[in-house]
Amino acid sequence: MSDDILAVLQRQSDLSKIKLIGKGGASSVYKAIQQSTAGEKSQIVRVISDIRNHHSIKREKDLLNYLNQFSDFFHFNEIRKVGLYYLQFFDYKSKFNLKQQIKKKGPLSSTSTKTLLVNMISTLDKVHKVGFVHGDIKPTNIVVSAKQYFLIDWTQSIPFLSSFDAEIMVGDKRYSPPERLNGLLDEKSDIYSLGCTLYYALTGKHIYRLDKVEDTNLQLWAQVHHSIHKLNTVPVLWRNLIVWMTQKEPLKRPSLLELQKWLEGGPIPKWVLRSLVESEQAMPADPIAILASENYLYPIFRQALMYEDEGNLSMAFKLYERCALRGYSRAENNLGLMYERGKSVKPSYTMAISMYQRAVKKGNPFAANNLARLSEKGIGMPINLGQAYKLHKFAALRGNLKSQNSLGLMYQKGSGMNVNLSQARFWFDIAATHRNK
Repeated sequence: MSDDILAVLQRQSDLSKIKLIGKGGASSVYKAIQQSTAGEKSQIVRVISDIRNHHSIKREKDLLNYLNQFSDFFHFNEIRKVGLYYLQFFDYKSKFNLKQQIKKKGPLSSTSTKTLLVNMISTLDKVHKVGFVHGDIKPTNIVVSAKQYFLIDWTQSIPFLSSFDAEIMVGDKRYSPPERLNGLLDEKSDIYSLGCTLYYALTGKHIYRLDKVEDTNLQLWAQVHHSIHKLNTVPVLWRNLIVWMTQKEPLKRPSLLELQKWLEGGPIPKWVLRSLVESEQAMPADPIAILASENYLYPIFRQALMYEDEGNLSMAFKLYERCALRGYSRAENNLGLMYERGKSVKPSYTMAISMYQRAVKKGNPFAANNLARLSEKGIGMPINLGQAYKLHKFAALRGNLKSQNSLGLMYQKGSGMNVNLSQARFWFDIAATHRNK
């Protein structure tokens, strides 16, 4: 795949001296020289190879355009669609992220860490004021320049609302706040991840020693159960602040304003000073089962999926219902499917449609696909191709492959709209590229 992407970049007439500097599952990052009428300039080119979720890409673009007015951020210059790739262009600032810098030169001094905290407070203040959370703060997402630290990679940035986007477990689980297990993400979630990152900046080690733990279930377990490892290795000035920032309960964490006051010499709450930090290092054999017993929604949902796969539909139904009653959209969708198909419950299109509608309100594309299917075929409701088209488009823009294929068929046949073969081909291409049969 990287060779294909490099070929795409090499075909851009304004780019030269292209060099790969980072690669992930859905995107790759390159440094390049861009030629324009104003002359040459160094650019970071981020190539998005998984373009299924157009809604997320557009949301990120709109946020980056807004943030361009502030000097706290890499300047976003353009987004360019090339075939089934998107190319994002940013001003080049530095070749090192925080993790690379610490690996090369060792932990940051207290003075440098204060600069890091000042920069992050300023950055997050601007993002939180427009209702967004970064969602993936970690050492590799902080770039080190000569005088400033920049927070990068806004791919996971979402509005801090209870939503499908908050429920899906994306980003680095080694720095994920505990509340994400309940499908919650807000400004205090960024504070938690930043606290974990400050610990790393000051010690060169992960706060729960997870750098070599590859099992994501164990990583999630640690966020809930582990305490700070060897707090005495952190400089005295920073110990209580990091304890405060990494509280398991979001409401106990400081706000950005309180962090700013601490930098100016403000106090740490007395209850933080009195709190006892015990380092728990044990890892259970089945972390998901224990987290589910502690009423975390994501683990309960995972168990429901397991029971359904095993054919224990009664237990699956009970667990989906348990999550759905707390507004977890992924469970609402799956509960709708069980009502629709009569799995472990008397068939009810009324209940199925109700469940799908509740999940769609939270942005769930799978529920939108299911509701579109019923509307398109007239199952449990009158045929309504216009409504089916809207729902398939909603789901397709959010990456649902079935709706992308269905939307292609609707454009091809002129179902609910005029025939548009170029749009049909576009949606078929995306769905096929990502292996929709």
